[in-house]
This record gives sequence, structure tokens and C-alpha cells, in this order.
Amino acid sequence: MKLTIPAWKNNHYISLAELLLLIGRFFVNLKWFVRIAEVAPEPGSELIEAIDPMKPIDIFTLLHLVTPNIQIIDGTIVATESEAATPILILRAVDSTSWDIETENNGVETIVREAFPGAQDFD
Repeated sequence: MKLTIPAWKNNHYISLAELLLLIGRFFVNLKWFVRIAEVAPEPGSELIEAIDPMKPIDIFTLLHLVTPNIQIIDGTIVATESEAATPILILRAVDSTSWDIETENNGVETIVREAFPGAQDFD
């Protein structure tokens, strides 16, 4: 499943924290890799910029670092079972305008489509 959703809903930025709270329960035991290319300069943004993209973190640490006010402009967040494994989930911030979500987990698709009726498939 590959879905894209707008990063903005009614003048409200949909943050990584909100996405993780929505779908994270499916991926609690995975290793998370965060590669941020650009983040808006907000208080706390330096914490997410400091994440080592080669070092896995757990979802709880990630949630702690990405408060709802953090706007990721460009970046990729990948969840895997191990460091060399195929991604189970890919979240991609696209130019602060949309989020791309890739996973084979059907439960995620259902929840995302319910929360974001404008979600669209992409290739």
C-alpha cells in the first residue's frame, strides 16, 4: 500500500507525532531510522535534526523527540525489524506539503483512509 496525504488539514500541520500516534501501534517493536533533510526552525527541532540516521531508535524515543509543533519539511522515517531488514513502514515528508506512507499493513491503510478521507494511492 502506498498512500499520500496532505500535510495540512484545515490550516493545521499534520506532524510526524500525529502520524505516529495514529499508526504507531502497528509498529511498536520495530527499529526506527530517521533521515531528516530539512525541518522548520521551531523550539525542539534541533533534537530531531541531531538524530543519527544510521542509529536505530525505538518508537517511544522518536515520539519524545517529535513534539506536535515540529514541522518536517523533507525527510524519511523508516521502520524495520532489524538494521539490515526490508522496511516495514516508510513515512516520507514531501516538501512540507504531503506525507507519503508505504507499508503492507492493511490496518494502517484503513486507519489512514478514515482519518484522511483525501488520501490517494501513488506508485
